[in-house]
Parts: sequence; C-alpha cells; structure tokens
Amino acid sequence: MKQYVAGFLDADGSVSLASKTAKHSYQRRPEITFFNADLKLLKVIQKEYGGKIKEYNYDNPNWNTSYMLILNCNESLKVLDEIHPYMLHSKKKKRAELIVKYYKQYTPRNGKYTESLIKKKQWLNDQVMGIQMRGAGAY
Repeated sequence: MKQYVAGFLDADGSVSLASKTAKHSYQRRPEITFFNADLKLLKVIQKEYGGKIKEYNYDNPNWNTSYMLILNCNESLKVLDEIHPYMLHSKKKKRAELIVKYYKQYTPRNGKYTESLIKKKQWLNDQVMGIQMRGAGAY
C-alpha cells in the first residue's frame, strides 16, 4: 500500500505547507492532496490514512465529476513519514523529506513560539514552498 500511495502522490497529488487559516508563514501546516475522478480509489486511501474528500462538479457536460482527498497536519505527517522513501517525483519527494525531518522539531506542542522557532519555521516554509512545481525553474 505504501508504494502505491507514493506513486499515486507522485502522479496525482501535491505536498505543501498550507496556509488556510495561518496569519503568519510560520503557522503553515503540512497538507497532502490527492486528485482523481475515481471516488472509490480515494476512499481506499482515506480508509487507510484518514482525511476528507471534496467533490467538484463542472458545468461542462463533457467533464467528469472529480474528487480531492485532503490530509492535514498529523494525518499528512504520518503518510509522508511512511511513503517518502518510495516517492520518485524529485520535487515532491524533497518537499516531503523536509517536512518529515523538520516540521515536528520546529513546531512547539503548546503553540508558543520563541523567536528562534519562528525563524526556523519560516526557513522551513521558504525551503518547502520554494521548490517550484510549475513555471520557470521548476525542472
């Protein structure tokens, strides 16, 4: 299962530090998303690792309904820890390795950041999100 999920993430997923509610870059949290039109496939991964599935319907009748499985914070850390050795996509793998290696180390459990931890988390955010997947310099 780990190798399959790693391959699926390489092909149809993303690894990032999300900022949905973060006021500062050091408050971003790990997030993994899987995209597919096959709901059954995403439900198998959801059963193993958790997360929430969102449905996207399009106005164009030629387009299939698509789905996105989102795993946040501890769920995503667990998945990345298990699958990053099997990932082949060089940029997604590098993002995963940075998150696995540093995220918990630079995130206080009580939510109280020192100046030193803020700098470390900002560095982590810059490193992870600086790995471009698209556009100039992506490959």
